Amino acid sequence: MITSREETENRIVAAHKAYERARGLEPRARARWLEAVASALSTHADELVALGHEETHLEEARLRFELRRSVFQLRLFIAEIVRGEHLGATIDHADPAWGMGPRPDIRRVSVPLGVVGVFGASNFPFAFSVMGGDTASALAAGCAVVHKIHGGHLHLGTRTGEVVQEALAQAGAPDGLFSTVVGREAAEQLVDHPLVKAIGFTGSTAGGRTLFDRASRRPAPIPFYGELGSINPVFVTERAWSARREDILAGYADSFSTGMGQFCTKPGLLFAPVDDLEEVSGILRKELAPSQQASYLARSCGRNSTRR
Repeated sequence: MITSREETENRIVAAHKAYERARGLEPRARARWLEAVASALSTHADELVALGHEETHLEEARLRFELRRSVFQLRLFIAEIVRGEHLGATIDHADPAWGMGPRPDIRRVSVPLGVVGVFGASNFPFAFSVMGGDTASALAAGCAVVHKIHGGHLHLGTRTGEVVQEALAQAGAPDGLFSTVVGREAAEQLVDHPLVKAIGFTGSTAGGRTLFDRASRRPAPIPFYGELGSINPVFVTERAWSARREDILAGYADSFSTGMGQFCTKPGLLFAPVDDLEEVSGILRKELAPSQQASYLARSCGRNSTRR
């Protein structure tokens, strides 16, 4: 399933041609395309959620909520582009009496960048993946997207990409407006290609930094829109610790274990004025005892790789 260099080249070129065809269309045309994708995701929800559960072991309720979020994001962008909010239009009318001399009529409007390469996250297989916020916003703005599927949910990503492509085709969108690639070589080619004009990324600090550096080293550097991981340190004051230590520890344990520990906002380090470390450790063990242990990212690039 790894995408070859030739296939990646063809998809990037096709995306650029689709962007050239779509960039001048009125926002309502793009709105129809996004609505077609939203409807298709809803129609295929049972299939996609089942595939997501098989690959990630995330609970069905969590996956359904995530998929609903993806559909909501699409429809939110539909409303915004129809209103023209994405254009950021400003008009400064001509003023012959301007204090610094006659001012000409100046008008400004935002335009789509071109082809955007999007890298999906491992821990949110819908909301920050194939048709997550980065892809949805890029398509809404008038860009084309080539999405690099995350290996942690390869089969889900591939099937979601097929659903999206079928929906866009049926809605009359230009061929190549959205496509997917798989593999490290394809990812590097995506960042380096001169027709790719921006990168969106959600994931680790190390991975994001590598992509940022690569995008910045291009002969013509391109913007990198990244949401990078963090250990999210939490600091507790002496007053708060003395007043509600048990509540703080209970909330801390619940926060980093919720959703199988896959939420990017979970705390990593807790800094507190601890007098008895063993006692605090005992409270945390008690709070974590009911937590359900589960495997996640069960399948990666065709290999079985279970982690806890």
